[in-house]
Amino acid sequence: MPTLRDTFEAFREKCSAFGVNNSVRRENYSAGGADRSAFREKCSVLRENYSELGANRSKSRPLGLKTEVKIDQTAPSPPLPPAPPPMPSIFIFYRISDSRDITGRICDHLERRFGAGEVFRDALSIRGGNDYRDDIHQALNACRVLVVVIGPGWLNAVDAEGNRRLHQPDDWVRREIETAQGRDIPILPLLVNNAPHPAAEDLPDSLKPLAYRQNLPLRSALEFQADMDRLIERLGELVPATRALVAMPHNLSRSGAIKFVGRDEDLEQVHRQLHETSSLAITALRGMGGIGKTELALQYALYHRDQGTYPGGICWLQAREQDVASQIVRFAKTVGMSTPEGELADQVAYVWAQWPLAPSAMLVVYDDVADFATIQPYLPPQTERFRVLLTTRQRFSGIDNLEIDVLSPDAALDLLRSIVGLDRIDAQLIDAAALCTRLGHLPLALELVGRYLELDEDLSVVEVQAELDEMRTYAYALLKDESAATMTAKLGVAEAFELSLRRLDEASQTLATLLCLFAATPIAWEWVQACLANESTPALRQQRNKLLQNSLLQRVGAETYQLHPLIQEFLRVRFAPIDSAAPLQQAYCTTIAQTANQIGQTQTQDDILRLTPLIPHVEEAATTWKQFLTDENVINPANRVGMFYYSQGAFREAQPWFELALQNGRDRLGEAHPDVATSLNNLAGLYRSQGRYSEAEPLYQEALVLYKQLLGEAHPSVAISLNNLAELYRSQGRYSKAEALYQEALALKKQFLGEAHPSVATSLNNLAGLYYSQGHYSEAEPLYLEALPILVQRLGQDHPNTQAVFQNFVSFLRAVNAAGQTPILSDHPLTQDLLQQITP
Repeated sequence: MPTLRDTFEAFREKCSAFGVNNSVRRENYSAGGADRSAFREKCSVLRENYSELGANRSKSRPLGLKTEVKIDQTAPSPPLPPAPPPMPSIFIFYRISDSRDITGRICDHLERRFGAGEVFRDALSIRGGNDYRDDIHQALNACRVLVVVIGPGWLNAVDAEGNRRLHQPDDWVRREIETAQGRDIPILPLLVNNAPHPAAEDLPDSLKPLAYRQNLPLRSALEFQADMDRLIERLGELVPATRALVAMPHNLSRSGAIKFVGRDEDLEQVHRQLHETSSLAITALRGMGGIGKTELALQYALYHRDQGTYPGGICWLQAREQDVASQIVRFAKTVGMSTPEGELADQVAYVWAQWPLAPSAMLVVYDDVADFATIQPYLPPQTERFRVLLTTRQRFSGIDNLEIDVLSPDAALDLLRSIVGLDRIDAQLIDAAALCTRLGHLPLALELVGRYLELDEDLSVVEVQAELDEMRTYAYALLKDESAATMTAKLGVAEAFELSLRRLDEASQTLATLLCLFAATPIAWEWVQACLANESTPALRQQRNKLLQNSLLQRVGAETYQLHPLIQEFLRVRFAPIDSAAPLQQAYCTTIAQTANQIGQTQTQDDILRLTPLIPHVEEAATTWKQFLTDENVINPANRVGMFYYSQGAFREAQPWFELALQNGRDRLGEAHPDVATSLNNLAGLYRSQGRYSEAEPLYQEALVLYKQLLGEAHPSVAISLNNLAELYRSQGRYSKAEALYQEALALKKQFLGEAHPSVATSLNNLAGLYYSQGHYSEAEPLYLEALPILVQRLGQDHPNTQAVFQNFVSFLRAVNAAGQTPILSDHPLTQDLLQQITP
């Protein structure tokens, strides 16, 4: 007996003889709805707007937002592993093309019940810049239950070549279920939108155990809350002493750190690098100002002074703005060594050659080296007894560099606790963690602010946050007062950054100004080049290297860079307000708005992972720099961010961005503008997906009125708006109103697109779905049969739209057969062939 696919392939050959029309459910949203482009361009946009459609009549549909919307002094203790961040207990996995809408509602309910930190929403829970494989691996290892959301299209989803994705070894759904099975993690199949439980014979061998796991149904209509309560109930069951000081010469000062935290691995790495060669070893501790290079070097020296590692002595030299040679000669005098008359360079050479404690090992520290050439003549000779440690903002070739990073979140909190007090910080733990993030976990900033809090026991962390927000970067310089006199660091944060900035030429400062406009997250270099399109690639690369060399910029991946949040803020205060920055702000907004056009109405798993790093920068354009957006782009960034979250079913995250897009449009363009109508339409669609029908209806109606007024009665955006309002009425059970609007939209499309356009097939499918849900089977069948040939001929049988309508038709025939109503169906060959396949 032939399979359904055999029947469908045979049907494709017959389509040219049928000569009738059809398409997929959901018209969706015009992302530039009423743009000023030519009619042909508009039709092309409509075609793109239906690139992925729902596979079941009762399934919530995604927004059809189209792509041109304008719309520490103690010796360091042995290293301890850092406490891992708490991992979510509930792992939600789903196919975006199958069940994103209802999954968004599910996650909203679960987060309200268990807390957002307990729910891992697959790609949405992966932080920008993270390796998604590591995040997923860690989340699966830690979770206590894997919830697999299964919709009508879950089992038969296909890739671009038409192969069933579940049968591909690299399919993410398959891999994650296999991982959970291999680790004995409970798996809970959740059937949504009337999806059947997968049968063992339909699953690859590795997933066959899934067929025997008890499932839970979750219906999307009136039974939703009752089913949700049962799911929550089930998940609730599843988720219920210093060594004596060694006598040795040294000139080390006391550390200003009350407690030294978070650097155990760095201390070990410094020691390894200094002792991995039998000749003179030089290691440079390198990093941005305020990162804690000096404190780390001092803690290393103090610890090994106490351990007796360098019995020949430890010499600490201030390399910035002081004569290193004179300091070496003075240190020699502390051990009773006298030097001959003559040039300082000769005296230094004599000191190193005649050091009285030779051949014992000796450590020499050059702190804050700006130019290696200035200290090179005064380095010890190439013998194994000397070890040299530098601290610097620069990168020196030919020297082992050890990059120093900011503290971990836990270590940052520990630093605050050591200064302010454990009880006081833990009583304000959430606010304190936010303060650490605000300061970018930079040790110097944390110490300055911690000492500021220490001075006033009645001052809360929230109040300090408010003061910092008011004073911005200058606040960190102001905080360096008499309370910091005992600190190892001698500069405030802003002063430390200013030193690095002074070494830049004008072109490099311009690049730094542009970079500070981006969000404080990783920046793809291609975005920077697009903003400075008139600059040559070699020139930009040279400017970038100067920022890297001065530790103002960090390379975080291939062609990807990042500013520390405090450096970003410092540069914004320093440069962003000046008039000469306006062209850069405009270039940034234009580039980001254009780049955001990659965010479409539907996104695959790979799309989401690829676009995630872009989102913070689009958000920055939509908020901080929105005044520099052109009229054409004023809605686009906020709307694209909303689309990004909506397409994943993250409705709560999407809502403020759709609302902002509408507000930005009204503020700039006024009430009567096509882009305002687009934003109304998009926000209404979000409300409808959330079940907030009474709020969605007036927005849909307002958008429809605006489209008709501004574009005329016969316009593609009017047809889309009619379809969306009809979808709302269908969701509410107001079938007569929905029918009239579906028919009006269908007539308009046939008028301006022709009888055989895929968009016409969409309307035919939608209207058929309405009749199907009412039990009007004889009226639904011819509409499906009209839609399918259009899609086969225009898009191909394996196109997602074609497959979606075909599955809708099969579901329809199953319902008719189950109701015993097959005699009312026609003798159409496709109908009869499919009936033979589905009849037991």
